[in-house]
Amino acid sequence: MNNKFNLERFGKVLKHDGLNFFPNFILTLAILWAIPVVIYLFTSLMPTDGTDNVYSAFSRISVIDMLTKIVLILAPARLYKYCNDSRKGIGYAMLPASTLEKFLSMVIFCVIVAPIVYVAGALAIDSILALFNGPYEGFAISNYFNEYAQIDYNITAHGMTGVFYDTLPLVVTNMSPAFMTILSYLGILMISSIFMFGNMVFKKRKTGKMIGILILLSIIFMIIFINFIANNEALLNYLSQINEDNVSEFIERFICIWMNVTLYTEIIVSAVMLWGTYRKIKTQKY
Repeated sequence: MNNKFNLERFGKVLKHDGLNFFPNFILTLAILWAIPVVIYLFTSLMPTDGTDNVYSAFSRISVIDMLTKIVLILAPARLYKYCNDSRKGIGYAMLPASTLEKFLSMVIFCVIVAPIVYVAGALAIDSILALFNGPYEGFAISNYFNEYAQIDYNITAHGMTGVFYDTLPLVVTNMSPAFMTILSYLGILMISSIFMFGNMVFKKRKTGKMIGILILLSIIFMIIFINFIANNEALLNYLSQINEDNVSEFIERFICIWMNVTLYTEIIVSAVMLWGTYRKIKTQKY
Protein backbone atom coordinates (compact mmCIF):
# COMPACT_ATOMS: atom_id res chain seq x y z
CA MET A 1 0.00 0.00 0.00
CA ASN A 2 1.52 3.34 -1.04
CA ASN A 3 1.69 6.15 1.49
CA LYS A 4 -0.27 8.64 -0.58
CA PHE A 5 -3.56 10.02 0.64
CA ASN A 6 -6.67 8.71 -1.07
CA LEU A 7 -9.97 10.24 0.00
CA GLU A 8 -12.04 7.14 -0.75
CA ARG A 9 -9.71 4.85 1.22
CA PHE A 10 -9.57 7.38 4.04
CA GLY A 11 -13.35 7.44 4.21
CA LYS A 12 -13.41 3.66 4.61
CA VAL A 13 -10.87 3.83 7.45
CA LEU A 14 -12.94 6.52 9.19
CA LYS A 15 -16.02 4.35 8.79
CA HIS A 16 -14.20 1.31 10.19
CA ASP A 17 -12.88 3.23 13.22
CA GLY A 18 -16.22 4.98 13.67
CA LEU A 19 -18.15 1.70 13.81
CA ASN A 20 -15.74 0.44 16.48
CA PHE A 21 -15.76 3.68 18.51
CA PHE A 22 -18.75 3.02 20.77
CA PRO A 23 -18.27 -0.76 21.14
CA ASN A 24 -14.72 -0.14 22.36
CA PHE A 25 -15.30 3.05 24.35
CA ILE A 26 -18.90 3.17 25.53
CA LEU A 27 -18.21 1.55 28.91
CA THR A 28 -15.46 4.09 29.67
CA LEU A 29 -17.71 6.94 28.60
CA ALA A 30 -20.62 5.62 30.67
CA ILE A 31 -18.49 5.42 33.81
CA LEU A 32 -17.14 8.94 33.33
CA TRP A 33 -20.61 10.31 32.52
CA ALA A 34 -21.92 8.67 35.69
CA ILE A 35 -19.45 10.47 37.97
CA PRO A 36 -21.30 13.85 37.87
CA VAL A 37 -24.56 11.99 38.59
CA VAL A 38 -22.96 10.33 41.62
CA ILE A 39 -21.71 13.74 42.78
CA TYR A 40 -25.22 15.14 42.35
CA LEU A 41 -26.80 12.33 44.39
CA PHE A 42 -24.11 12.47 47.05
CA THR A 43 -24.45 16.26 47.42
CA SER A 44 -28.25 15.96 47.56
CA LEU A 45 -28.13 13.38 50.35
CA MET A 46 -25.55 15.16 52.47
CA PRO A 47 -26.96 16.48 55.77
CA THR A 48 -27.13 20.25 56.02
CA ASP A 49 -26.64 22.58 58.97
CA GLY A 50 -29.38 24.96 57.90
CA THR A 51 -27.63 26.09 54.73
CA ASP A 52 -28.23 24.92 51.18
CA ASN A 53 -25.87 22.40 49.60
CA VAL A 54 -24.88 24.23 46.44
CA TYR A 55 -22.50 22.88 43.83
CA SER A 56 -21.60 25.77 41.53
CA ALA A 57 -21.38 25.57 37.76
CA PHE A 58 -17.70 26.54 37.81
CA SER A 59 -16.86 23.72 40.21
CA ARG A 60 -18.62 21.29 37.90
CA ILE A 61 -16.70 22.68 34.92
CA SER A 62 -13.46 21.82 36.74
CA VAL A 63 -14.70 18.25 37.21
CA ILE A 64 -15.68 17.97 33.54
CA ASP A 65 -12.27 19.31 32.48
CA MET A 66 -10.51 16.76 34.68
CA LEU A 67 -12.62 13.91 33.32
CA THR A 68 -12.01 15.11 29.74
CA LYS A 69 -8.27 14.76 30.34
CA ILE A 70 -8.93 11.21 31.57
CA VAL A 71 -10.81 10.57 28.30
CA LEU A 72 -7.78 11.78 26.33
CA ILE A 73 -5.51 9.51 28.38
CA LEU A 74 -7.68 6.40 28.03
CA ALA A 75 -8.94 6.78 24.45
CA PRO A 76 -5.89 5.46 22.53
CA ALA A 77 -5.62 2.26 24.57
CA ARG A 78 -9.38 1.65 24.41
CA LEU A 79 -9.87 2.42 20.72
CA TYR A 80 -6.61 1.01 19.30
CA LYS A 81 -5.64 -1.52 21.95
CA TYR A 82 -4.58 -4.28 19.56
CA CYS A 83 -3.11 -2.22 16.71
CA ASN A 84 0.46 -3.26 17.68
CA ASP A 85 -0.38 -6.80 18.83
CA SER A 86 1.44 -9.46 16.80
CA ARG A 87 -1.68 -11.65 16.59
CA LYS A 88 -4.79 -9.61 17.30
CA GLY A 89 -3.47 -6.65 15.32
CA ILE A 90 -3.47 -8.48 11.99
CA GLY A 91 -6.92 -7.08 11.17
CA TYR A 92 -5.67 -3.52 11.70
CA ALA A 93 -2.54 -4.23 9.66
CA MET A 94 -4.61 -5.62 6.76
CA LEU A 95 -6.87 -2.58 6.46
CA PRO A 96 -6.76 -1.38 2.83
CA ALA A 97 -5.29 2.00 3.74
CA SER A 98 -1.93 3.72 3.83
CA THR A 99 -0.02 4.55 7.00
CA LEU A 100 -0.96 8.20 6.62
CA GLU A 101 -4.67 7.40 6.37
CA LYS A 102 -4.58 5.12 9.44
CA PHE A 103 -2.62 7.73 11.37
CA LEU A 104 -5.00 10.58 10.49
CA SER A 105 -8.01 8.48 11.46
CA MET A 106 -6.39 7.63 14.81
CA VAL A 107 -5.70 11.32 15.46
CA ILE A 108 -9.26 12.31 14.57
CA PHE A 109 -10.89 9.78 16.92
CA CYS A 110 -8.44 10.18 19.82
CA VAL A 111 -7.93 13.96 19.70
CA ILE A 112 -11.25 15.24 18.34
CA VAL A 113 -14.09 12.72 18.47
CA ALA A 114 -13.47 11.21 21.92
CA PRO A 115 -13.31 14.51 23.90
CA ILE A 116 -16.17 16.08 21.91
CA VAL A 117 -18.44 13.08 22.53
CA TYR A 118 -17.60 13.07 26.23
CA VAL A 119 -17.95 16.85 26.74
CA ALA A 120 -21.24 16.94 24.79
CA GLY A 121 -22.65 14.14 26.93
CA ALA A 122 -21.30 15.61 30.18
CA LEU A 123 -22.77 19.05 29.49
CA ALA A 124 -26.12 17.50 28.49
CA ILE A 125 -26.23 15.47 31.71
CA ASP A 126 -25.22 18.54 33.74
CA SER A 127 -27.98 20.63 32.12
CA ILE A 128 -30.60 17.96 32.84
CA LEU A 129 -29.55 17.68 36.48
CA ALA A 130 -29.48 21.47 36.86
CA LEU A 131 -33.15 21.63 35.80
CA PHE A 132 -34.16 19.84 39.00
CA ASN A 133 -34.47 21.67 42.28
CA GLY A 134 -31.25 20.18 43.62
CA PRO A 135 -27.69 21.16 44.57
CA TYR A 136 -26.60 22.04 41.03
CA GLU A 137 -26.59 25.83 40.73
CA GLY A 138 -26.64 27.27 37.21
CA PHE A 139 -25.66 25.54 33.98
CA ALA A 140 -22.06 24.52 33.35
CA ILE A 141 -22.52 24.98 29.62
CA SER A 142 -23.07 28.73 30.06
CA ASN A 143 -19.44 29.33 31.09
CA TYR A 144 -17.70 26.18 29.90
CA PHE A 145 -16.04 27.94 26.96
CA ASN A 146 -15.23 31.13 28.91
CA GLU A 147 -11.73 30.57 30.29
CA TYR A 148 -11.45 34.13 31.60
CA ALA A 149 -14.54 33.72 33.78
CA GLN A 150 -13.23 30.37 35.07
CA ILE A 151 -9.88 31.84 36.12
CA ASP A 152 -11.55 34.80 37.81
CA TYR A 153 -14.00 32.55 39.66
CA ASN A 154 -11.31 30.14 40.90
CA ILE A 155 -9.27 33.01 42.32
CA THR A 156 -12.29 34.61 44.01
CA ALA A 157 -13.98 31.43 45.24
CA HIS A 158 -10.84 30.02 46.83
CA GLY A 159 -9.97 33.28 48.55
CA MET A 160 -6.64 33.54 46.74
CA THR A 161 -5.03 36.83 47.64
CA GLY A 162 -1.72 38.47 46.99
CA VAL A 163 0.02 40.28 44.18
CA PHE A 164 0.24 37.17 42.00
CA TYR A 165 -3.51 36.45 42.10
CA ASP A 166 -4.30 40.15 41.62
CA THR A 167 -2.06 40.30 38.56
CA LEU A 168 -3.01 36.98 36.95
CA PRO A 169 -6.53 37.95 35.75
CA LEU A 170 -5.20 41.22 34.29
CA VAL A 171 -2.45 39.46 32.35
CA VAL A 172 -4.75 36.70 31.07
CA THR A 173 -7.45 39.21 30.09
CA ASN A 174 -4.91 41.14 28.01
CA MET A 175 -3.98 38.03 26.07
CA SER A 176 -5.83 37.48 22.82
CA PRO A 177 -8.70 34.96 22.80
CA ALA A 178 -6.99 33.29 19.83
CA PHE A 179 -3.84 32.68 21.89
CA MET A 180 -5.82 31.22 24.79
CA THR A 181 -7.80 28.97 22.42
CA ILE A 182 -4.67 27.75 20.66
CA LEU A 183 -3.02 27.08 24.04
CA SER A 184 -6.03 25.06 25.18
CA TYR A 185 -6.31 23.00 21.98
CA LEU A 186 -2.57 22.33 21.87
CA GLY A 187 -2.82 21.07 25.45
CA ILE A 188 -5.47 18.58 24.34
CA LEU A 189 -3.30 17.54 21.38
CA MET A 190 -0.22 17.10 23.59
CA ILE A 191 -1.96 14.87 26.15
CA SER A 192 -3.56 12.73 23.47
CA SER A 193 -0.39 12.44 21.36
CA ILE A 194 1.65 11.27 24.37
CA PHE A 195 -0.73 8.40 25.09
CA MET A 196 -1.19 7.59 21.40
CA PHE A 197 2.56 7.10 21.21
CA GLY A 198 2.56 5.04 24.41
CA ASN A 199 -0.24 2.89 22.99
CA MET A 200 1.86 2.10 19.92
CA VAL A 201 5.10 1.47 21.84
CA PHE A 202 3.92 -0.72 24.71
CA LYS A 203 2.22 -4.09 24.38
CA LYS A 204 0.64 -4.33 27.85
CA ARG A 205 -0.34 -1.87 30.60
CA LYS A 206 0.09 0.88 28.04
CA THR A 207 -1.56 3.74 29.91
CA GLY A 208 -0.02 2.85 33.28
CA LYS A 209 3.49 2.63 31.86
CA MET A 210 3.13 5.99 30.12
CA ILE A 211 1.87 7.64 33.31
CA GLY A 212 4.84 6.16 35.20
CA ILE A 213 7.26 7.57 32.62
CA LEU A 214 5.63 11.00 32.84
CA ILE A 215 5.92 11.00 36.64
CA LEU A 216 9.58 10.01 36.41
CA LEU A 217 10.30 12.71 33.82
CA SER A 218 8.49 15.30 35.96
CA ILE A 219 10.70 14.44 38.94
CA ILE A 220 13.86 14.63 36.80
CA PHE A 221 12.89 17.99 35.29
CA MET A 222 11.99 19.35 38.73
CA ILE A 223 15.40 18.36 40.11
CA ILE A 224 17.15 19.94 37.10
CA PHE A 225 15.07 23.11 37.43
CA ILE A 226 15.74 23.48 41.17
CA ASN A 227 19.47 22.94 40.63
CA PHE A 228 19.48 25.45 37.78
CA ILE A 229 17.91 28.13 39.95
CA ALA A 230 20.10 27.33 42.95
CA ASN A 231 23.32 27.58 40.89
CA ASN A 232 22.37 30.57 38.73
CA GLU A 233 23.81 33.62 40.50
CA ALA A 234 22.50 36.08 37.94
CA LEU A 235 18.94 34.82 38.42
CA LEU A 236 19.27 34.82 42.21
CA ASN A 237 20.56 38.42 42.11
CA TYR A 238 17.61 39.41 39.93
CA LEU A 239 15.14 37.76 42.32
CA SER A 240 16.76 39.50 45.30
CA GLN A 241 16.04 42.89 43.72
CA ILE A 242 12.28 42.31 43.66
CA ASN A 243 10.40 44.68 45.96
CA GLU A 244 6.91 46.12 46.38
CA ASP A 245 7.48 48.57 43.51
CA ASN A 246 8.42 46.06 40.81
CA VAL A 247 6.80 42.81 41.99
CA SER A 248 3.76 43.28 39.71
CA GLU A 249 6.01 43.79 36.71
CA PHE A 250 8.01 40.66 37.63
CA ILE A 251 4.86 38.55 38.01
CA GLU A 252 3.46 39.81 34.71
CA ARG A 253 6.72 38.93 32.94
CA PHE A 254 6.82 35.54 34.67
CA ILE A 255 3.26 34.67 33.57
CA CYS A 256 3.96 35.72 29.97
CA ILE A 257 7.17 33.67 29.86
CA TRP A 258 5.36 30.71 31.40
CA MET A 259 2.56 30.93 28.81
CA ASN A 260 5.07 31.06 25.94
CA VAL A 261 7.13 28.18 27.35
CA THR A 262 3.90 26.17 27.69
CA LEU A 263 2.96 26.98 24.08
CA TYR A 264 6.31 25.89 22.62
CA THR A 265 6.44 22.81 24.86
CA GLU A 266 3.00 21.72 23.65
CA ILE A 267 4.01 22.24 20.01
CA ILE A 268 7.32 20.37 20.31
CA VAL A 269 6.02 17.48 22.42
CA SER A 270 2.94 17.05 20.19
CA ALA A 271 5.05 17.07 17.02
CA VAL A 272 7.55 14.54 18.38
CA MET A 273 4.89 12.20 19.76
CA LEU A 274 2.77 12.34 16.60
CA TRP A 275 5.80 11.69 14.43
CA GLY A 276 6.75 8.76 16.68
CA THR A 277 3.21 7.36 16.43
CA TYR A 278 3.23 7.66 12.64
CA ARG A 279 6.62 5.94 12.40
CA LYS A 280 5.49 3.13 14.71
CA ILE A 281 2.36 2.51 12.61
CA LYS A 282 4.52 2.46 9.48
CA THR A 283 7.23 0.13 10.81
CA GLN A 284 5.08 -2.13 13.03
CA LYS A 285 5.92 -5.81 12.54
CA TYR A 286 3.22 -8.48 12.78
